[in-house]
Amino acid sequence: MIPHFYQEDAEVLYSGQIARNVYLMRLRAPEIARTCRPAQFVQVRTDVGGSPYLRRPFSALRADPEAGWIEVVYDAVGAGTRRMADAGPGHRLNLLGPLGRPFVPPAAGRLLMVAGGVGLVPLAFMAWFHSERRDAMVFLMGAASKERMPEMDRVIPSDLCRRLATDDGSLGHKGPVTDLIPDHVLQDDTQVLTCGPHAMMARVAGIAAERRLPCMASLENHMACGFGACVGCVVAYREAEREDHRYRRVCIEGPVVDAHAIVW
Repeated sequence: MIPHFYQEDAEVLYSGQIARNVYLMRLRAPEIARTCRPAQFVQVRTDVGGSPYLRRPFSALRADPEAGWIEVVYDAVGAGTRRMADAGPGHRLNLLGPLGRPFVPPAAGRLLMVAGGVGLVPLAFMAWFHSERRDAMVFLMGAASKERMPEMDRVIPSDLCRRLATDDGSLGHKGPVTDLIPDHVLQDDTQVLTCGPHAMMARVAGIAAERRLPCMASLENHMACGFGACVGCVVAYREAEREDHRYRRVCIEGPVVDAHAIVW
């Protein structure tokens, strides 16, 4: 079933760089802002001049339903995202959304959020959206270097407990962000949420499994349509009632999935 979503010609309200090649953009999109939830995403058409023609998926960082805007963070690495980086205030981008299944926090307990790179976005939205749970949240953030670490005060609440890690040790802990997980786990009272590079999320899921902790991941598979029609974003599950249901679409059954249920 194709989910309900909106299509809006969204006006760029702000666009700026927050790390090397990493940009934050605020867009006026009232209907999407009103209904968007953590880990849901929008499909952005970047075909200025007619190419490329496929939309790009971007998770929402924040949404203000009263002011009618959403924010996205993206890494400018290809033709489409470079076009977005060049789009200043007043420019319009066509959006579809919100799409996908959101994060739903447990009723109680500690939330340990493990992010890598621009994977911080859906986890940060959790902290913005569920302010009543913020005192039970810990945010672990990893990046390659200080230059690639986003300005954290621009993307997460200032009162959110945070720990940083960089691969080269130029900021915070030297080494992968997964090194920080054991210091922030309360056995039997912690749910792990993760988003970032595939190898990082696989390691997070492995650590959570070793400690018998629930773990939810927001997957970042490439998507063409975003609403289940193209079947181009499937992921394999460990178990399925039917063989033809072993592969499921990230845009429909996800992007939030049980990290212990899929094949990494």
